[in-house]
Amino acid sequence: MTLLRGTLLREGRYEIQELLAQGGFGFIYLALDRCRGRQVVLKELLPALAIDTQVQRRFAREGRAMHRLHSPHIARVEATFREQGNEYMVIEYLSGGSLADRLERERRLPLGEAARIAVALCDGLDYLHQRGIVHCDLNPSNILFDAQGRPKLIDLGIAHVPDTFVHRSWQTEHDFGLGTVSYMAPEQLMGQRDDPRIDLYALAAICYDMVSGRHYLHFDMSGTPLTQAENILRVQSETPEPLSNLPPEVNHVLLRALAKDPQVRYPNVVAFRHALAQAFVPHLPSEQGIQLVASSAAAGGADEVEGRGEWPAWVVAALLAVNVSVILLLACLMLCAP
Repeated sequence: MTLLRGTLLREGRYEIQELLAQGGFGFIYLALDRCRGRQVVLKELLPALAIDTQVQRRFAREGRAMHRLHSPHIARVEATFREQGNEYMVIEYLSGGSLADRLERERRLPLGEAARIAVALCDGLDYLHQRGIVHCDLNPSNILFDAQGRPKLIDLGIAHVPDTFVHRSWQTEHDFGLGTVSYMAPEQLMGQRDDPRIDLYALAAICYDMVSGRHYLHFDMSGTPLTQAENILRVQSETPEPLSNLPPEVNHVLLRALAKDPQVRYPNVVAFRHALAQAFVPHLPSEQGIQLVASSAAAGGADEVEGRGEWPAWVVAALLAVNVSVILLLACLMLCAP
């Protein structure tokens, strides 16, 4: 049974305002944090599931993991609590809606906007991957926007989280919370969960959605829903097509990230972000292009980004020689000045 408007939880701190969504694991409510005078989201585990020890542990683990994450591109979990046998998670309220909602309305996003969102998501994923966390269910419904339009990752419910991060072992059965098939990498369908290139594949599929207005593979192309087995077969065997509305450089980056073999993909999201920004630059206004490249370069040293390379030695020597000549000329002018 859903909670009624006005219901108070945690000794009156949280007041239910409305039901936002209902999923297979529970209810999502908009609530008022009466102590801080602002809206939050309450995620409630279904009472029928709360009595399942494994599900309860997963819900608690998700809350603990997300509570320790502090990134501008990951939704913040503020608290978890248990009341009257139910489990709750308090999450920051993101008023901008989901990427899924936006794609439903707009179908296809402008190239510059898609690039901005993709780069921000790379930042969020890189933050997770550096801590050994693999999202495992990256899709447009799990990307929300705040009031300023900044995208944030949500829902680590089926993520691979290392024991060292949450201090408790948890292994996911292959038939438990697989993810969203149309955004899953082939190896994830076979049970692989701890490789960050799973998230890279999903992000590339989302980018394909944003710039084309359709899935990267022909899921449900006939208008008749395909079976799970048919969709899995497409992921494992069908090759995505280049998009006619995209420059060749951008097509190359997306299709490489969507390679069936993870060894062919970019080694990490930092390398993907750098390649994507470089591909977008000639086709975006100069200011946007500069911002994208600057964001890519800020991720780390040159060794972290594939293909960045260094200037040839003769170029460095020539630049040094020019600098020395300029300095000597300025010195002469100062000495000769009356």
